[in-house]
Amino acid sequence: MFRGMLLVAALVLTWTMAGQWGHAADKEKPAAPYVHVVIFHLKKDAPAKAAEEMIADAHQMLAKIPTVRELRVGRPAEKATPDFAKKDYQIGLVIFFDNYEGLKTYLDHELHQKYVEKHLKHVDEKNLGVYDFINQMK
Repeated sequence: MFRGMLLVAALVLTWTMAGQWGHAADKEKPAAPYVHVVIFHLKKDAPAKAAEEMIADAHQMLAKIPTVRELRVGRPAEKATPDFAKKDYQIGLVIFFDNYEGLKTYLDHELHQKYVEKHLKHVDEKNLGVYDFINQMK
């Protein structure tokens, strides 16, 4: 019984330490300072699965572009900042780059061009929101 408890304790300790080492490594890697945000409003006649296909293709295509450091994409959160959070869009996309050159490479990349060609026909371009900013570090 004691040996079993000791084994479980050792496994938990090993698992905990591995998790902490993983998080420490993440903290050592500097954050990508160049942020690209796109808010997509789909056309009223867009197919029912257009948003889900755009989200899936963002992961399958856009995330593979070499200069993309991190990609987040999805639908508006059901629970959000009261009184201020907008929910009138269908997809939010945030991509992190090291610099403007990384963004430019992404914009010109074949996978990005294919993504735009495939999905832009479903996007309401008049309401498309594109925001680029630099994360201000201390």
